[in-house]
Amino acid sequence: MPGKLKLFWRDCSERVRTQRKKLLALETADFYAFVINNEHLLKEEFRAVTADMASQTSFSITPKTSPFQIPEQDFFKYDPGVKGEIEYLSNAYHEYTSGFATSLVRSTSEQLFEQYCEGRDDIEWVYKNGDTGQQYFSIVYLDGIQYQWLFYADYIVMKKDGTVWIIETKGGESKGKDKNIDRQIANKFNAFRDYAEKHSLHWGFVRDKDNRLYINNTVFAKDMADEHWVAIADEF
Repeated sequence: MPGKLKLFWRDCSERVRTQRKKLLALETADFYAFVINNEHLLKEEFRAVTADMASQTSFSITPKTSPFQIPEQDFFKYDPGVKGEIEYLSNAYHEYTSGFATSLVRSTSEQLFEQYCEGRDDIEWVYKNGDTGQQYFSIVYLDGIQYQWLFYADYIVMKKDGTVWIIETKGGESKGKDKNIDRQIANKFNAFRDYAEKHSLHWGFVRDKDNRLYINNTVFAKDMADEHWVAIADEF
């Protein structure tokens, strides 16, 4: 393992070799002390391991499915300090305003996406999905150690031609630096793609760069300079 854990193995190699069936050659109290003293490092190592690309082709246990419909009413965080508040007529709910889409309650990519939809004339409605709970739309994905998690896509959009899009927004790039903080982005992307292909859905990951939106629904790439990230108007 990298970092301090590699140094630990090297320093204790003689003791470890004598314990053929133990991970660490430590007494119980020493083992707990090691875990406590290295809690932050161990968490980072675990996150890195589980973020490795996982196969999304099969599940050890078949995920439970249930029908989804947009709730008749919902709650959203609101920015009471918003100025020049306007109603977003494209939103699925009446009286949803720009006060629900400021930097206080939305990420940059979410703000830009809602503004983009509001400026289009081919959008029937936009629904902001929740991020936890059985009443919201979710997809099962596998992490690097084949553990199952739920992934809640950010938006469901109905266009006036009847096509439905499911959109996930992620942090983009700023001054050449990656703003995405989701270590599971690649696993979620692959699970999303497989789910969309299986159910013949329109979908995409959307990220921002220089206040412009880009979409990818083909092959995941971390670098937004990659050809698979295209201007959102070219695809959506």
